[in-house]
Amino acid sequence: MRIIIFSWHFLGLYSALWGLATGAFPSSVQIGGLFIRNTDQEYTAFRLAIFLHNTSPNATEAPFNLVPHVDNIETANSFAVTNAFCSQYSRGVFAIFGLYDKRSVNTLTSFCGALHISLVTPSFPTEGEGQFTLQLRPSIRGALLSLLDHYDWSRFVFLYDTDRGNYTVTHGLTRYVSAICVESFNEAAYRRLLEDLDRRQERKYVIDLEPERLQNILEQAVSVGKHVKGYHYIIANLGFKDISLERFMHGGANVTGFQLVDFSRAIVIKLMQRWNKLDQREYPGSESPPKYTSSLTYDGVLVMAEAFRTLRRQKIDISRRGNAGDCLANPAAPWNQGIDMERALKQVRIQGLTGNIQFDHYGRRVNYTMDVFELKSNGPRKIGYWNDIDKLVLVQTESTLSNDSTAMENRTVVVTTIMEGPYVMLKKNWELYEGNDQFEGYCVDLASEIAKHIGIKYKISIVPDGKYGARDPDTKIWNGMVGELVYGVSLDRALVLTVP
Repeated sequence: MRIIIFSWHFLGLYSALWGLATGAFPSSVQIGGLFIRNTDQEYTAFRLAIFLHNTSPNATEAPFNLVPHVDNIETANSFAVTNAFCSQYSRGVFAIFGLYDKRSVNTLTSFCGALHISLVTPSFPTEGEGQFTLQLRPSIRGALLSLLDHYDWSRFVFLYDTDRGNYTVTHGLTRYVSAICVESFNEAAYRRLLEDLDRRQERKYVIDLEPERLQNILEQAVSVGKHVKGYHYIIANLGFKDISLERFMHGGANVTGFQLVDFSRAIVIKLMQRWNKLDQREYPGSESPPKYTSSLTYDGVLVMAEAFRTLRRQKIDISRRGNAGDCLANPAAPWNQGIDMERALKQVRIQGLTGNIQFDHYGRRVNYTMDVFELKSNGPRKIGYWNDIDKLVLVQTESTLSNDSTAMENRTVVVTTIMEGPYVMLKKNWELYEGNDQFEGYCVDLASEIAKHIGIKYKISIVPDGKYGARDPDTKIWNGMVGELVYGVSLDRALVLTVP
């Protein structure tokens, strides 16, 4: 008996060559994967996305497999970056999914532009109008500027660690900003910086850092007591729920940020069901929910697969025949079908874990939505959203946010109600009392217990007209309790107590 064992890569190469020889779209498509340090969870998302694509039946189209060729690169070594890219190129990949940092971004994007190999990346967006780079991560600049306008910040500290942050300062912020690059800071340097800024009475911060530095500086802020009431931090990344903020929750500082992945969407819930079943030993990082960069990674595989479907429908030859060799040739010999591949990628319009995925002519995300979150005493809470069309939309105003004691300190809440027994009544000898002590009843007791629980002061106010509230059809004016709320009759805050 003869036993023949095929390796996965050999089978993929054989299928691809057979497809090209017969003029058909290959049944196995070679893609590249470049991963950098501390991206284990992103690699897990990459593997899971490929597995689900390769094993999910398609009732309308013939299937094709994605065959990845993965390299881990040390970005501090430019030779290693070059060698990894050239290795991918020589294997005949049709597109590369890759992560980069500040040290490797120029090398990778330059090679892609010269050789017409598209790079699909979840890393920080680059500025300018470079070709052959698909930016999965949306720009945060528009949302950040809208939020700064909402808070009316005219002076604040901007902490950043990438060229993107520097571009935001020089091209987007016209107000007074103390911009500080903390790329080379260690824990002690963070603490010294925060102490120095505190002596200068700086209390408002925008922090635009990659995840590992972000968590570090927040921990140092807690260690030097800068997480208490009077401080306000805006976190300028897209994964507010990815950040560990437990120690900030009870400190009193205001923390605001943005969230790209909506975990209540059906597509995310379905993916999480698979994610939670992964073996943590085989899939590092699967013990916690996917970070926004991991969700972008998953979406990157979806984008590549959809682009290949488009090319197959259009019967476009994407072969690498005679063009899978030396990436360092002088002059450069770009891939002839690379422009077709890039065009197909930029034409992708799908729904992914990060919402609507669509690109402009320069490969930048457009028509996306991100939620705006604030940290409350019981955890992160959505207060609005931002998109290109509506800009910043608050679903809750500051005056209607619920029981966060830090937001309601030093304010007297006016409790608007009507007289109706047994809920709100005057005591028999009410003339002998003042203020809230004049009243009794179920709703009066309820107001007292709520105030004790969340630590606020309150004043019971009886609506003069004794009505719940209706809108006059002629004057269009509301009366009763509703009118008190709508028109804010001398109220700092308004709550309504009515019958159960």
